[in-house]
Amino acid sequence: MSRPKLCVVLGGSGFLGRRLCERLLKEGFRVLSVSRSGAPKDTNAPWCSEVEWVAAPLGSEASLKVLKDSDFLFHLASTTVPANSNSDIDFDLQSNLIATVQVLQAAAREKVRKVVFVSSGGTVYGIPKRNPIDETHPTDPICSYGIQKLAIEKYLHLFRLMSGLAATILRVSNIYGESQSPGGPVGAVTHFIDRAIRGRPIEIWGDGMIIRDYVHVDDVVTALLRSIEYQGTEGLFNIGTGRGVSLKQLVEMIRERIGQEVTIDFKPPRGFDVPENVLDVSRARNELLWSPEITLESALDRMMPRLYPLGVPSKVSRH
Repeated sequence: MSRPKLCVVLGGSGFLGRRLCERLLKEGFRVLSVSRSGAPKDTNAPWCSEVEWVAAPLGSEASLKVLKDSDFLFHLASTTVPANSNSDIDFDLQSNLIATVQVLQAAAREKVRKVVFVSSGGTVYGIPKRNPIDETHPTDPICSYGIQKLAIEKYLHLFRLMSGLAATILRVSNIYGESQSPGGPVGAVTHFIDRAIRGRPIEIWGDGMIIRDYVHVDDVVTALLRSIEYQGTEGLFNIGTGRGVSLKQLVEMIRERIGQEVTIDFKPPRGFDVPENVLDVSRARNELLWSPEITLESALDRMMPRLYPLGVPSKVSRH
């Protein structure tokens, strides 16, 4: 009887990584996670004991050794976010781009069957010339984060030509979900809910008319799983919902559910924020046979009580 296939998840202890590790185990894979922190500290879920957790920086010798005998590599790791990537571009490139090239060299050497890379549908396109944005749209990122993600995409193409390393790239929009930390550096949905329920002002940079495409983490995990099964000719897919929601609309959706006024603290606009970003997911629908299934409204109804730390207040809707 053959052993289950081994999946290595770079960034497996993060928000998306944990959900992916859990699903991979349910699908019968062996799972090894590599991240700077090792095992996640904020969960005692039973499935965590089934994952092999390795604490190692991306590109380190320890992070490369684990690729021996691995079948699939999921690259979710990043040391920066769009908001801080421009402040230290050298660090962004060294810790993400160069480290990833080292990983790809090892993956090619160890003959990994496929690499699945989570790129950024929110930043690689830059200021859009049309919405929704399809995969043929020009790529002119306006932050270092988007530039290094795009560069990694190009290196994946190069390694495919040089060594036959197979890869699928997912340009993912704004991920959210029930287990996302409201105190993290990204995650407007979770952050806004937490601030609103606690009666604290919600900080918005700009006038609140910035439009984003919010995709639930479980839908993204499904796309990741479909990617290793995919045998078609396409190598790049947008993963979002195709629906744009402004920050003001998001605040109003939250206000309706808690039944009380929400204060907004408007801040000066930020240079790296594009005014609108909505992804066309037709290619993923046609090729990966994937479509987003979880609506923002239904997810908000679930997230509200779960994020409230002292129990569900009576004013929070339970639709």
